[in-house]
Amino acid sequence: MTEATRARVYQWAYRLLQNHHDALDATQDVLLKWLRYAGREIESGEAWLRRTTVNHCIDLIRKRRPISMGDGAAAWQERDRRRVTDEDIRDRIAMGLSGLTDSQRAVVVAKVYDGQRFTTIADSLRVSVSTVKTHYIRGLRALRASLADLGED
Repeated sequence: MTEATRARVYQWAYRLLQNHHDALDATQDVLLKWLRYAGREIESGEAWLRRTTVNHCIDLIRKRRPISMGDGAAAWQERDRRRVTDEDIRDRIAMGLSGLTDSQRAVVVAKVYDGQRFTTIADSLRVSVSTVKTHYIRGLRALRASLADLGED
């Protein structure tokens, strides 16, 4: 395990959790999982690490916010839209990501957060570029729908 790999896992975790200490804990948990899988054959180590990190972080976010999307949307409609903070938006994005399919979530995180090209994502997930683009578009639509009540700001 290289320092660069640890740093990438931390970056992915931090982008989703937006908290240094939570990201450190998540990084440690993911790297421990990686060590447990060390004897098994993993086709793409980076793809496995990214997918495991994203899923682990989403599980942590779900544990923090046990409300359903329906309840959350109703609460947001009551909130004054002018007072929406960056933290509120990050929380809503995290909730929106948790509502995506695993494939959509992996593609959106790889494209938006990591800036990867569709061809690179397709290679790491072992699917076609058109499939990656479909997951990306559907994932973005779902995220936009989950943020629709925030207004156009």
